[in-house]
Amino acid sequence: MAAKDPTASAEPRRIYADTRLGQMHLQLWPGPPEANDPPVVCLHPIPYSGRYFDHFAAELSRRFTVITPDLMGYGGSAPLAEPVDLEQHAAAVADALQEQGIGRYIPLGFHTGSAVAGELALARPKRVPKLVMITYPLMNEDERSKQLQGLGRGSLSGEDLECLRRRWRFTVNNRAAGMPLDRAVINFTEELRAGDNAWFGFYSMFSYQPEDRLPRIKQPALVLNIEGSMKAATRAAAEMLSLSAYEEFSSMSRGIFELHATKLAGAVSAFCLAEPDA
Repeated sequence: MAAKDPTASAEPRRIYADTRLGQMHLQLWPGPPEANDPPVVCLHPIPYSGRYFDHFAAELSRRFTVITPDLMGYGGSAPLAEPVDLEQHAAAVADALQEQGIGRYIPLGFHTGSAVAGELALARPKRVPKLVMITYPLMNEDERSKQLQGLGRGSLSGEDLECLRRRWRFTVNNRAAGMPLDRAVINFTEELRAGDNAWFGFYSMFSYQPEDRLPRIKQPALVLNIEGSMKAATRAAAEMLSLSAYEEFSSMSRGIFELHATKLAGAVSAFCLAEPDA
């Protein structure tokens, strides 16, 4: 496949599409003119948006068309009145892609997005030939129950900036070494767009039963594992998949889509371009 001209604009095309849950905002990063492979659909972690993948999507678009949706209730997508289950989040993404005339696609998820990618594979097996999961938040029932007990409190608890200090410290002050300040600030402002309903997506994830769903996925899956609190969980999730390729990156931990975009894009491209029996 011809590589995309490196001098081409890295700016995506912004789209709104109707779904069963309201309008969804997507960014489309065109691939090379000759590209005819299924586009890669990058699914962000909660509580951020598709902009989480900006640098990585620009890199991956040298080989593929890349689409970065904002899950419902996040980024520029329509707000939700109440939490919905993870299957509904996946169905809304499928609605948006279908409206745009996208027949087949490869979902790529990070953290919560990995579970959404798995649901797309289960619900749309003829449209999803393979999928990619980069870390997976696999928890047992007791762990999920504990997480659910702490939900329901929004970050906008007061009228002064003190209520945002914890999120600023986590996303900006404590960003990975080498991660540009402007990228950290974008993530900070994007997570604020969900307001006091930012916890809805966490409820969806912690109410989900991945141990029941993961073994049902029959498409080839690439699982990429990095250093961090989800390393053991991700390894366990990979073992539940019947057709998985697995790779650990001990040199990666935080800020991976900025600091390691080229290496990640290379691993994803090799998997997506490989023949099914390779």
